[in-house]
Amino acid sequence: MAAVTIKDIARLLNVSASTVSRALKGSPEIGRETVARVQETARRLNYRPNKAALSLLNARTRTIGVIVPNLGYHFFARALQGVEDEARERGYTVIACQSLEAAEKEVRNVEDMRRSGVDGLLISLAQHTRDLRHLKELQGQMPVVMFDRVSDALSFSRVFVNNVSAAFGAVEHLVKVGCRRIAYLAGPADMMISNHRMEGFRMAVARHRRKVTDARVVHTEFDQPTAMRSAMSMLRRKDRPDGIFAVSDRVAIGAMEAARKMGIAIPDELAIVGFNDEPIASLISPSLSSVRQPTLEMGRMSTRLLIDQIEAGEGFRPVIRTYMTRLIVRASSRRGSKPSKT
Repeated sequence: MAAVTIKDIARLLNVSASTVSRALKGSPEIGRETVARVQETARRLNYRPNKAALSLLNARTRTIGVIVPNLGYHFFARALQGVEDEARERGYTVIACQSLEAAEKEVRNVEDMRRSGVDGLLISLAQHTRDLRHLKELQGQMPVVMFDRVSDALSFSRVFVNNVSAAFGAVEHLVKVGCRRIAYLAGPADMMISNHRMEGFRMAVARHRRKVTDARVVHTEFDQPTAMRSAMSMLRRKDRPDGIFAVSDRVAIGAMEAARKMGIAIPDELAIVGFNDEPIASLISPSLSSVRQPTLEMGRMSTRLLIDQIEAGEGFRPVIRTYMTRLIVRASSRRGSKPSKT
């Protein structure tokens, strides 16, 4: 008679294999009732752990996986450089892939990483990821660190910038150069990183409510063509904004292209600030003001936390690392003869 496996128990109880595995270990992340059901079923079926499989499971490959939305974004390419630098110094190799902002592809990427036997995973969420079950299943099974685009719903270590403070500073700069009707060209409505920047936007507007006569939020995608269409719709209004804070540089460049097509002068009629400070920000005309993140260090820190967790085993507790940003003021928001200091 074939030996009973974890998958057999999972199939019988209609739960995932990872839930059975954690329940057999008495994980606090699994409800008491489920733990009791799993352990009772295992006893009844005379389940015995496969020691050879456990040995293979616990063996380290000294390889870490990285999943990012798009390596075409300078932020993620630069962060990956930091990941590889830190991993190399710690004796680990890196396998990287991209979700291309698609939630379904992200799920497949996670499964591919599990099958490849990586010791741990770094991930930045795709803009359309809402269902987190593929990541929740990793809790207690594999070390995971989230960076930049993170979620509070998961008990993983996280590395990101203070998006509220960064957005506050960007919008306050627009107020100081004379903008009175300021818009936030945001990302998807239920995306955490975009909403934190919206919080900073609203805080700055509230602080300067006597100077800001109108403020609005328009949601768009992260790609430049969609952002351009969203900006054109906003700029066709009679009370069009005279200042735009964009969730990313690509979105900001989409807004700049919309203004150019409509004959709106930047920065005199419309001042614009982006986020990420991609290399193109200083090369386009007019050059783009943007929020700069310590991208390389964020990649290094994410990797450091992940490898620390891999090597510490089950005693590791999740860690949160938050970084400050810097606003780089360029021509797109520089009004008057004297440049603003930030």
